[in-house]
Amino acid sequence: MINCLLCLQPVKQSASWELSWFLSEEVLCCSDCIAGFEKLTGPLCNMCSRESSDEFCKDCQGREFFLDSNRSLYQYNDFAKEYMKKFKFQGDYIIGAIFQKELKKYFAANKTTIVPIPVSEVRKLERGFNQTTAILNQSNLHYEELLAKKHSEKQSKKTKRERLETEQVFYVDEEIGSSEKEIILFDDIYTTGSTLNLAAQALKESGVKKVSSLTIFR
Repeated sequence: MINCLLCLQPVKQSASWELSWFLSEEVLCCSDCIAGFEKLTGPLCNMCSRESSDEFCKDCQGREFFLDSNRSLYQYNDFAKEYMKKFKFQGDYIIGAIFQKELKKYFAANKTTIVPIPVSEVRKLERGFNQTTAILNQSNLHYEELLAKKHSEKQSKKTKRERLETEQVFYVDEEIGSSEKEIILFDDIYTTGSTLNLAAQALKESGVKKVSSLTIFR
């Protein structure tokens, strides 16, 4: 009997079709926990994946973006917040594996270079790992760590305005190569988009042609 990675309760192997989008070779979550993650459904803003009947939502209209587009998979609801607390801040590394099937499916259809959003060395020492590379590693996805990050105050402690006004904290740490390269940034959460936009700016200023992003939550 396999136990759910989140609630630790036994998971029946005869699970319903609702589990199929979370499966790889084995069942990773029970149906109750899976139901807690709400998929984002259209229509969505082309830039930030917020629910919007317009091509670009009101928050994105008029903003300067280096990022070409973003796709997010699930709503950042209360269940998702508890998941991220357990994974990111309490160090439950193994639960990063539960999104592997969805991520493999998405990236298989996008034959571009995956670049995870980095954390500073200080933050990595605090947590013990970078949550973005942890998720990609557990999904057996190849990525390139082209970016590095200067240490700064946690985004969660900033107001929306402070996040939008954040100064550049990313820099290119590896040789990018061809200026024609297209990149997909990967991060856990899209909040205001400032983190991804700054990362996209650093890449484009180094010659990258196109930068989009994928996040787990929005």
